[in-house]
Amino acid sequence: MEASVVGVFASAKWILMIMLVYIGVILFLGFKYAGKIEESDDLVLAGRGLTLPFLVPSIVATWICAGAMMGAAGEAYIGGFQAVVFDPFAAVLMMFLIAIFFAYRLRKAGYTTVVDFFDDKFGKKMGMLYLIVQVLSAVGWLGGQLVALGYIVFLTTGFSMNLAIVIGAITMIVVTYFGGLMALSRVDAISVLLMIVGLFIMLAVVMGHVGGFSEFVATADNWLEVPTFAITPVSADRGGYLWYTGILGITYYISAWAALGLGDIPSQVILQRALAAKDEKTATKGFMVSGFVYLTLGLIPVLIGIAMYTWGLELPLGQAEMVLPWVADNFLPPWAAVLFVVSLTATIVSTVGNTALICSTMIGHNLYKHFRPNATTQDELRMIRIAIPIVTAVALAIALYFETVYKLIIFSGSLQLCTVFAAFAFGMFWKKANTKGAVASFFAGAISWVIFFFIVFPFTKVANFEEEIIEAGLYMDWAIWDGLYISMVPAAIVSIIVMYVVSKQTQISDPPRPLINAKGELMDDKFFFWSKDKPTEEVK
Repeated sequence: MEASVVGVFASAKWILMIMLVYIGVILFLGFKYAGKIEESDDLVLAGRGLTLPFLVPSIVATWICAGAMMGAAGEAYIGGFQAVVFDPFAAVLMMFLIAIFFAYRLRKAGYTTVVDFFDDKFGKKMGMLYLIVQVLSAVGWLGGQLVALGYIVFLTTGFSMNLAIVIGAITMIVVTYFGGLMALSRVDAISVLLMIVGLFIMLAVVMGHVGGFSEFVATADNWLEVPTFAITPVSADRGGYLWYTGILGITYYISAWAALGLGDIPSQVILQRALAAKDEKTATKGFMVSGFVYLTLGLIPVLIGIAMYTWGLELPLGQAEMVLPWVADNFLPPWAAVLFVVSLTATIVSTVGNTALICSTMIGHNLYKHFRPNATTQDELRMIRIAIPIVTAVALAIALYFETVYKLIIFSGSLQLCTVFAAFAFGMFWKKANTKGAVASFFAGAISWVIFFFIVFPFTKVANFEEEIIEAGLYMDWAIWDGLYISMVPAAIVSIIVMYVVSKQTQISDPPRPLINAKGELMDDKFFFWSKDKPTEEVK
């Protein structure tokens, strides 16, 4: 394994000291809000009372994790804007689409989880399939964040990586167990504020080193030597899309937008915020504002990654994600380096808590009720709390095998796009969508993804057969991920077509279920944010 390009910071003791203070603050918040938790909705949805000032940081902090920060900077260092269409650009698209089409109706329905929607619209079988996909995605993502947390603490302070992971995990178990989303939303607000300050300081310092913003724009370059600020495919001689051309290039580009832009729309991780909003209008505004905030914050690491390649920083390809820690170590004054490392750690900690809560909610609310349909909300609360430490421990064990958090996040969106996106979208907007169509769509998408991958993989192996990529030990890794992304698009198309065709052909044998809300009432056709009806009252 290559030695890290980042060494222990001179300000390591200060970093550890402030981290301990931060841990104390979030533990205090966890215990402070514990007294307000009486039933499951209080824990997992903050009593459905999140106002805009807390909803927006909660959405942003859930997403702006280690992958969005360090991963995006590294990807931009390698391939400019083309390499980060996946995130932040597609992630912002996802937030806007949720705001326009989904947030209003989901909040109005009053579900506790998105699994409730699948159960009601398509039956328990489809609800269970959705739950399996969500738990797999959430557990992998959660574990990746824990590993990233330990890795950052270890690199910047020399503190034991395993001990840092354990301390971070225990801290978030305690906060999530006692304070739930009420406490986490406050933690999110603190972490986002710290990140805003840290990122803008780093951007200003980096721009100073490259001669100012105008000079940076004029000279910006990247390792792949594709047009740095192009977010669309270019001519074949200039690089196509990440040096894929023809049908492969077009398909890869579509997948870059679709993996998170569409694939993560049905994600419980993000939609739980819509369900926790004070009312429908707040849910919609929250995602719209979050899209703009995330675009602003998400572009800063991207610009820094490009600027550092342009400046002349030479990183091993396998350590491109270390751009931000390298800048903090070498360019920032000690106090600013401390602030940045603490803010980066804070965002990861927020993501860990939010993801652990969401995964545990699906287990305690949906899986538990599958076996005990008459369980009370207090029963669910106990089961969710039991699931929180178990989920975190399992995620840690699994994710020790994953090292690339950025790609892991994108993979979770790809998995959902090929399996549950069609059922979710059709179920929300097409009255003829039925159970047979949803289940057939799920399996058709998953199976065709595997088939298309084996068709595409030989081509991605050839595309990545470059000496420098091979020497960096990334040849097979890049070929596999490229193959997964490219094959995702035709698989998603198959899933959508099967959803439509099977539903149409089975209307008599499998009559569509009407869309009902959590109270068992028939939902009306008003679902956009401009609907002129009375907002849903808060639960409490």
